[in-house]
Amino acid sequence: MSRSTKAGALGTLALVAMLVIAACSSTDPTATPLPTATPAPTPNVLASVQGIIDPNNDGWPRQVEALNGLVTIQQKPLRIHTISLGHDEVVYALVPAERVIAVGRFTQDAVYSNVATRAQQVVAIGREPEQIIAQSPDIVIASPFAKPELLEALGNVGVTVIQTRLDNDPQGRIQDILFMGYVLGEEERAKVLAEEVQSRYAGLIAVTHAVPVDSRPSVASLTLFSDKIYTAGSGSTEGAIIEAAGGINVAAEAGLERNPVISLESVIAMAPEVIFIPQPGESGEAFRQQLLENEALAEVPAIKEGRVFLSSPAFFTTLSFWNLRGAEELGKVLWPAELGDKEFPPFSFPE
Repeated sequence: MSRSTKAGALGTLALVAMLVIAACSSTDPTATPLPTATPAPTPNVLASVQGIIDPNNDGWPRQVEALNGLVTIQQKPLRIHTISLGHDEVVYALVPAERVIAVGRFTQDAVYSNVATRAQQVVAIGREPEQIIAQSPDIVIASPFAKPELLEALGNVGVTVIQTRLDNDPQGRIQDILFMGYVLGEEERAKVLAEEVQSRYAGLIAVTHAVPVDSRPSVASLTLFSDKIYTAGSGSTEGAIIEAAGGINVAAEAGLERNPVISLESVIAMAPEVIFIPQPGESGEAFRQQLLENEALAEVPAIKEGRVFLSSPAFFTTLSFWNLRGAEELGKVLWPAELGDKEFPPFSFPE
């Protein structure tokens, strides 16, 4: 090839290269490129969850600090059993149903359980160690109320046991979801569920807390068992529901805690404007009629105005995030103009 031919070829290549560079750059090929911003790292929400030892460990084994001490989980649990209805409701929201191998009897009872339909496919067992061990669980989730001797018996045969809290307040429920997600190896699903619950709670209180405190209705939770009347004070599940729904809990205002027994005189003194009864239909309706027909209570505002309502035990007494549904339903009663026509769907489950 002659020098002139080579020069022509090189010139052509140089021209093509310049055209390519120009096409891939800005209109000013001599301009200095702007620096690329480095995206901020996404915060690890597990880092704020009490009990997770190393939130950055997404492998196995992993450790958690539970109510029963430091526990090592050797591998992702595939055979799960809980000894609490509240924990069953959380677990079914995090894992495919086939990973739950047994439930308690209340979990299959739709009066009290929000996962009764999903739980029908497994055996219902009691709280005896022999019954639980016979199911060959990889892990057992225990509530704070589990008997120490039960936990010891399970541990003695090598069953991994996690005893964990069941919080009443909304943020505690979020922590419960994220902690359980980590324990079961379902961190991403737990984050999705936590966001779903948090978003619905925020949407509810945006409405129910828009009214000044001194203008909100006073509310009492009452139930009748064995001829004794129980209410719900501070630190109770029903009390947290009343607060989220934008009511004033008269039992808490009276200095009562948890779920104490009270007298009719206490109901008169607390003078609630709304009463809800979170117990099953037949017994709940009988108690409702007793309240409405009792002449001694005639001047109690809720009785006088007929604002005494039955409420679903599954929503109002469950020890899981499902009690947000109770707050949503009570919110419809307390704020009919704002929420009365709103339909609140059930929470999501894993695909």
